Amino acid sequence: MKEEDKIYELISKQLTSDISKREKEMLDALLSQNTEIKSKYNIIENYWDNYFPTVKSNMAVKKAEKKLRFPGNSEKSINLSFLKIAVSVLLIVSFTYLSYHYFREKPQELLHEYYAATGEIKEVVLSDGTKVWLNSHSLLIASEPFVKTTREVILLGEGYFEVAHNPQQPFIVKTHKLETKVLGTHFNISAYADDIDQTISLYEGSIELAGVKTMQKKVLVTPGEKVFYTNSDGEFKVIANHLESPAIWRDGVLRFYDEDFKSIAKFLERKFQTKIVFTDENVAKLHFTANFDEEPLLKILQLLREAHNFEFREYDNSIIIRSKKI
Repeated sequence: MKEEDKIYELISKQLTSDISKREKEMLDALLSQNTEIKSKYNIIENYWDNYFPTVKSNMAVKKAEKKLRFPGNSEKSINLSFLKIAVSVLLIVSFTYLSYHYFREKPQELLHEYYAATGEIKEVVLSDGTKVWLNSHSLLIASEPFVKTTREVILLGEGYFEVAHNPQQPFIVKTHKLETKVLGTHFNISAYADDIDQTISLYEGSIELAGVKTMQKKVLVTPGEKVFYTNSDGEFKVIANHLESPAIWRDGVLRFYDEDFKSIAKFLERKFQTKIVFTDENVAKLHFTANFDEEPLLKILQLLREAHNFEFREYDNSIIIRSKKI
């Protein structure tokens, strides 16, 4: 393993509180010898606690399963989610590092971080007039004013963009392993670090998508199309999306169209800051189509239960979901 890769691995463990005393000493020594990577670490550490808030989950879930005698082992799924978050740290660090150096080399610019906390929807206007709505638990990084040949921003989470038209200065949104390039258009990107797929919906204009590691593999998207980009293999899937209203989440509405329960649970976790755990995959794979406005979490689960039978229990800031016993 290269030294830089080893440092990234140790950083991910440090930020997720999974680092041993010996590894912590090793990380401190390596960072003291590498000022560039130390700069990356210092920046991401500043907002790590905000972007990945600590949630009472593991012990609560284990106690609940024991008390309720649920079948299966949810700890495996928790550990997998934990590892995905750790891997996402490396991407966040890498992106932030690029912004940091761009800002440092251009003193006339300022590095802006726009953050929507859990349960919040934030509207911002960038220096070029572009409007951005950030969904709950999302972060946008931009060096402004835009003085290069392109206007580049970094998105962690979900955002709806109304890009100010400027053919001479294309607008680029960088997310996990993906670049979205536009001239002037309306589109939505969902790119949360712990999601398997990124989704891009286009409502007006045109955009070009390219994987960061395979820039030659590009997809041109037209209005009424929705693209799924799989982070693990870099594959694109394009479907028709003419009936979807543009980012109705901006009005506090949750809309799911033929979504699996596991994906819906991620939305609910971010909105209500409550850990949701499935004890078996059969329930996680159930599909739902539904709209919710101001309903609280437990009411939403009750309504979903009317469409498909399942059981759920609330326990210490966590929700345990399992198949309904026959």
